[in-house]
Parts: sequence; structure tokens; C-alpha cells
Amino acid sequence: MIATQGKQHIMKKNIAIKAGLFVAAVLLSACSVLPKPPATATLYDLGPAIGKPVDLPVGKRPVMVAAISGQGLMPGSTAMLYRFVDVDQQLRAYQEARWSRPIEQLFGLQLRQKLEQGRPILDTEFSLSRMRAGDQYPLVLRVDIENFEQIFQNPQDSKGVVQLRATLIEPGVGGDKLLAQRTFVSAIDASEANAAGGAKALAEASRTLAVEIDSWLRHYE
Repeated sequence: MIATQGKQHIMKKNIAIKAGLFVAAVLLSACSVLPKPPATATLYDLGPAIGKPVDLPVGKRPVMVAAISGQGLMPGSTAMLYRFVDVDQQLRAYQEARWSRPIEQLFGLQLRQKLEQGRPILDTEFSLSRMRAGDQYPLVLRVDIENFEQIFQNPQDSKGVVQLRATLIEPGVGGDKLLAQRTFVSAIDASEANAAGGAKALAEASRTLAVEIDSWLRHYE
């Protein structure tokens, strides 16, 4: 009788152990099939403009910078784009790297920071008619970004390429006058064949174009 009770106790204990192992196995299996939380994307921006603010001459003609458009971009997107020119020219986006804001906003901020170092800069909420001095209105600068991407010549070598079109308009009592229009392009070698290298090259390319637009404007002010 005692031996029988001992065997029953051992059997119950073994069953409990097996049940525990089964439950643990089920839990581990469930954990393995649950979706993993998405990795947090690294955010990049274009950094500050080059140079330091200066006191502007009294009477310097102001420039209104219209909202930057991105005809060559996905509207409102923060994707970092790249392509391989020697493969299929397909435009791709990095999965774990993004811009902190849409490029139109980032470049617009950088451009304004650069331009305001040499002249008063107005945003679109200002009224041109109220800002008129005699028959002279502030100039209006429009910029459209046509290309903003990392281009790989091969898996090891790439460039940050920025292309944009700038249009300078002089409003007048009798209508607007097109003063000038120019396409700007900058291509900077990336130090690394990855998103970080591309972001750095694109930031430098955009700073270069901001400086070139600043110099270009001086011919018409």
C-alpha cells in the first residue's frame, strides 16, 4: 500500500513537471512568433547655415522667400532616398534612417538662415503692398527642389546630389516682372556608403547651394 502511494506521488510529480515544461515551451513559442517592435529610425537634418548674422544696412531691399516646393520629391515625405545608377536606376528609401522633417522645410530653413545674414528676409505672411517703399516692392524668391538624393556609382562610392531651380520676381504696380531664373546643382562625395554618409553629403551640398543662391541674389538687389 505504501509502495503504491509512493508510485502515485512520483507519477503526479512527473505529470506536474511535464505540464510545466509544456507551458514554458508554449510561452517561448508564442514569444518567438510575436512581431518585434519596429526599430527606431535615425533622424537627420541639414545642420545650420554657414556664417554669422550681421547688422543689415538701413534701407537694404528685403526679399520674401516663398514656400519651398519639391516637384521632384514625394510631398511631405521624410524618406531618405538613394539609387544605384549602374543597376536599375530604381529610387529607394532607407528603412532605418529618415529626415527629421520634409526636405522642403529643412532646406527652406537653411536657405533663410543663410540669406538673412545679408538682407532682411520676409516670410509669406507679410503683405507685399504694406512693405512697399514708394514704387519698390520686396523681391520674391521661389525655389523648387528637383532632386535631393544619394546616388551610388557602385556599392562603395556615392554622392549627395541636390538640384533646384530658383526664380526671382520683382512685383510692381503694373504686375510682376521676372528678373532671373537659374538651375543650381551640387554633388558632394559621401564619406561613407550608407545613410549617415549620404546625409552628411546632402547637407553639405545644400549648404553650398544656399551660398550660391545668396551670391546670385546680390546681382539683382
